[in-house]
Formats: sequence, C-alpha cells, structure tokens
Amino acid sequence: MFSRVRWLGIACLVGLLSPAICRAAEPQGASRGRGGVGGQIGGSYLVATQDYSKGALPRFDFAGHFRYVLAGWFRMQVSPGFTWSGYSKEEPPPFTDFRFPTDQTKEHYLTLLIPVSVQGQLTWDLGPWHWHLGAGPGIYRVLVENHRKTLEDPVTFRPHRGPYLGGSAELGAERFFKILPSTSVEFSIVGHHVTATRDDQFPTGWNSNLRAAAVRVGATYYFDLKRVKKAPELPLPGTGK
Repeated sequence: MFSRVRWLGIACLVGLLSPAICRAAEPQGASRGRGGVGGQIGGSYLVATQDYSKGALPRFDFAGHFRYVLAGWFRMQVSPGFTWSGYSKEEPPPFTDFRFPTDQTKEHYLTLLIPVSVQGQLTWDLGPWHWHLGAGPGIYRVLVENHRKTLEDPVTFRPHRGPYLGGSAELGAERFFKILPSTSVEFSIVGHHVTATRDDQFPTGWNSNLRAAAVRVGATYYFDLKRVKKAPELPLPGTGK
C-alpha cells in the first residue's frame, strides 16, 4: 500500500518537474544552430579620405543584423545599415556645383552611405559578456548630395551615386538577461572601407576611397532555427475524424 503511494508520488513529482527540466535543456542564448535578429543605433564619422572626410561632421548610424551560430566559437552575420555625414560651414567644396554657383562651403553637402556587409565572427566569453570579433566583404551604395540633389561632376555630368565594393570589421560584446536568456543587450565598434574611386566618372572631385567608423548599442533576440512546428492533422475525407 505505502509502496504504491510512494511510487505514485514520485511519478507525480517527475510529471510536475519535467517541463522545467525540458526548458532548462533547451538551447538558450547564442548556442550552436540558433539564429539571431537585432538592431543597433549609434553615431558614425567619416575618418578618411580626401573630399569625403574634409570638414566631415558625425551623424547618426543605424544597422540591423541577422546571425547564424555555426559553433560555440564562430558565427556568420549579414548586416544592412544606413549612415551619413554632414559638413562644416567653413570647409570649401572641391569644385563649384554649377547648379548652385554661389555656394562657397560644404554646408549643404551630404554623403550618404548604405552598407550591406557579410562577416565571419569569432566569439568567446569573458565574464558575463559574450564577445565577438569579425570581418568580411560588403557592397556599399554611396551618394553625394548638395541641397538634397545628387551632385553631378562638371566634366562628365555623371551623378555621384552608385554601388561599390568594400569591407568591414567589427568588435563588440553582448550580455544576456537572466529572465530573458535568449535576448541580449550589446555594443559594438565598426569600421568600413569602401573602394569608391572612379576616375572615368568623377575626375573633378569626390573621387577616393571612403572610410567610416561607428559606435553602436542595441539588442539581439536568438531563436532555434531547427525547431519546425508539426503541421496540424487534417480529417480524412468523408470520415469527419
């Protein structure tokens, strides 16, 4: 009698604890085979070169990212973003915009940068932080505007916009919430190098490589890509079951 009651109590206890045990066994955080999606916001600055960086002023920087964790020490990341630079009222432009011949400075000029980068990232834990260091290629759309109109070269009359190849490097760290183990807050330092030289199109100016640096903060949510929901069972034709 007492033996049956004891075994029944053990069975009930196991039944009550099994959901918690299963949840604890499930992958959490940036575990192998999981994906992550997130976004960051910060500030950027064009650090080089020539016409792009002379008189440049810092502006906001935005980026999203999708990650896939291949191993405990390595993951892939795809990151689209957007940033831009304004310019000082004291810096003269490299040439006079024929549509605005009275402009003597870069006050109304903007450089717009739209990167889509792909990185391989090494990851490691240091204290409560999950660090990453990554690099990889990217494609960048660069536009130069004056008074919100695309700048044209005065010799070739080509509009200063187009896609360019480049690359990026990133160092950052994230920390997961105890109550939300699949969600992290993070910061990162990012550098971009764009091969934006086109002598045949822009011989007069704004014709050099471009380098930008950014500091960002944001958040990432990780989820299990391998988990596939079971399709609901449909009743057999004519049976209603």
